[in-house]
Amino acid sequence: MKIKNSTKNQPKMTDQPPSRTLTPLQIPPGSSPPSSQSRPSVPKSSLTAGTTPSSSGSFASSTFAMSSLDTTTSTQTALSSVMSCTQSSPGAKSGDIFTQAQRSVSPESQALAKMFGQTQQIIQAIHGTYDILEKLTKFFAKAGPAIRAADKLEELRRKLQGQQKEYEAQLELLEEKLSEQLQEAIKRDLRDKALELVKKRIQEEIANSVNKEIPAELHNQTARHESQMLEVGTSVYNSEARAQNTGICTATDNLHPLWLSSANKAHSGFPATVRVLADKSNEDIETLLRAYNIVLPATTREDKINYFLNFIGVNLRVIPTPPTASTSKEGKKLSSTLVISGGQ
Repeated sequence: MKIKNSTKNQPKMTDQPPSRTLTPLQIPPGSSPPSSQSRPSVPKSSLTAGTTPSSSGSFASSTFAMSSLDTTTSTQTALSSVMSCTQSSPGAKSGDIFTQAQRSVSPESQALAKMFGQTQQIIQAIHGTYDILEKLTKFFAKAGPAIRAADKLEELRRKLQGQQKEYEAQLELLEEKLSEQLQEAIKRDLRDKALELVKKRIQEEIANSVNKEIPAELHNQTARHESQMLEVGTSVYNSEARAQNTGICTATDNLHPLWLSSANKAHSGFPATVRVLADKSNEDIETLLRAYNIVLPATTREDKINYFLNFIGVNLRVIPTPPTASTSKEGKKLSSTLVISGGQ
């Protein structure tokens, strides 16, 4: 049995499903809603044709078109029943009418409407997700250098931590070595200090014991004896120096210095030779005389030099340069100071 397709009253079927938007029903005031006889009738041939594949579309598109027509038909039937209820019961409330209309809608239409609502919510959520992803993309594009810098800082931090561990290990070894050396130094230093303290303590004990046993008068005699011994030693040394100075025959021979009575050493200005003494100034000669406690009544420079030479045991004497001195190089040099001659 073949089913003929009636294309006279059947809407054109395409691959895309028809729009689900329903135009709201507007009822002018004072007019009665349309009855069920006024709604357009859908031929059975068009409904039947929805189950048969058309020559231009696929089976899936024909099935979707058939379900769309069924949904539209059920919706129109529900509206017609609502209108009939309104005409039959003009005083009915709007809530009752809505409840009756909701009951008259098929479960398939309600499920489809619910699915459309969920789909719209999903689409809105996807749009929101895309906006967030776009903002995150811009943020990461701007924060890229900062992130790379943070990675470099993290790498540098790891390197620094490694170096710090190495330095800490080296410091521990150094501390151990320094601790050992310090302990040895402390022991050595303490040992030296202990010996020094013991030595001082022993000296103090001996001094206290001696002071208790020896009277004060004997201490004074001992102090005087020390000074006398110093004077005797200085006198003996000076006597030996004078004996050696008696053998000097020329002005360039080295002099044997004499010690000062207050110290076991010679004066810093003691001349090395007779020539050096003859070239000294009058002030330097007077300084030497005062240092060695020499009292000279003479006032001339030559007498002071001769007196000092006699004090140190030298037999040479100096006299002023005569006016008719030689003009030779050596003569000019000697005439600038004094002429040296042998003493009587």
